[in-house]
Amino acid sequence: MNELLNVRNLKVIFPTERGIVRAVEGVDLHVKPGECIAIVGESGCGKSVTSLAMMKLLSSPPALMQADEMTFDGKNLLQLSEKQMLDIRGKDMSMIFQDALTALNPVMTIGRQLDEMFMRHTNMTRKEAMSASINALHLVGVPGPERRYFDYPHQLSGGMRQRVLIAMAFAIKPKLIIADEPTTALDVTIQAQVLDVLRKLQKENGTALILITHDLSVVAHMADRVYVMYCGKIVEHAPLRDLFTHPKHPYTQGLLSSVPHLSDESNRFVQIPDNVPSPLKKPSGCYFHTRCAYCTQECKERMPRLTDIGGDRMLRCHHPLGGE
Repeated sequence: MNELLNVRNLKVIFPTERGIVRAVEGVDLHVKPGECIAIVGESGCGKSVTSLAMMKLLSSPPALMQADEMTFDGKNLLQLSEKQMLDIRGKDMSMIFQDALTALNPVMTIGRQLDEMFMRHTNMTRKEAMSASINALHLVGVPGPERRYFDYPHQLSGGMRQRVLIAMAFAIKPKLIIADEPTTALDVTIQAQVLDVLRKLQKENGTALILITHDLSVVAHMADRVYVMYCGKIVEHAPLRDLFTHPKHPYTQGLLSSVPHLSDESNRFVQIPDNVPSPLKKPSGCYFHTRCAYCTQECKERMPRLTDIGGDRMLRCHHPLGGE
């Protein structure tokens, strides 16, 4: 199957008065039509910057972006103007932001904001757009969509606002949706409901989905493949089941171990020591060596290459868990 999105050697830096912030360092990833991939890592690992770069939503300056390749549906995104990108965003490629309250316009009704999506990318009249917007709200499970159509964002709960963002993302049935921490501010029950809506619409429409998250329970619920990101680099890539059952990178193992399990009678909470290094002052060698229990002198001195270890798996580690 041909790849819908292909990104090769993506780099993003932010020059600042304190130095160069290397937010994304040589990221490679691809997405096939209809599949869901997850980009996983702690806050500050470069996940959101990667997603914004793929949508070409980073302002330059201050951001400086380059890539050897960034193609979407046969189009070279690196060569497209901002006007051409405006035609793609919303219609062929959409994004669900993590904070619905700031993503939605506070002085426009929910319906008006949905109408703009349909009128911008189709030939619908305002009356036709209104009907399509109400139907979109119905599809994502907003109760009383005819009434909610006239509400403002502050009149909705967090879960309802997130459903509105999902409705906007799927409105024109794009080929790819990027969901950046779509359930961050929601409680567990509402989170599950929102994820079910997202998964249902993705499967029904055959939409490819890039899920940006630090929550591995969300990944287990949604993803086909997983990219694990640390300090701006991909450190492991694997199919979902392989990653969860046989993690190869110590960082991946740490992320999985930090999730509490009901079957664990010891009630022991495992956490990765210390914090993600500052992007202004990354350590030498492997960026994870300062937090890794398997660190050797080689790890401190030399950055490991991202290597194909077979079985559709890639790994960046000098001492993989369980061997290669």
